[in-house]
Amino acid sequence: MSDNNFMIRPIDLFKVLSDPTRLKIFQILFKKEARCVGELVEILDQPQPTISRHLNHLKKLGILSCVRDGTWMWYEVADDLPEWCQEILEITHEQTSLDADMKLA
Repeated sequence: MSDNNFMIRPIDLFKVLSDPTRLKIFQILFKKEARCVGELVEILDQPQPTISRHLNHLKKLGILSCVRDGTWMWYEVADDLPEWCQEILEITHEQTSLDADMKLA
């Protein structure tokens, strides 16, 4: 569970997801699998500081939650998002998945 003690504003949600790298991170994590930074670095082929910075943006907004396991930080989509936010994220995931499928065809 995340530490959402504040309201996510729609404009902030759209701003944070407008970055291609953050959108890719969201797509990966939306599948409900927790991932560590190292896995995301490997999947996205980007430097660790870049991935960590993008994860921090998503976490600060409240879209992601993280759990420390020793020296590892595991990130996942927060499970306490407002309903409107969950719906937008589900639609975004579906549409970006369809776009990716169409590019492969």
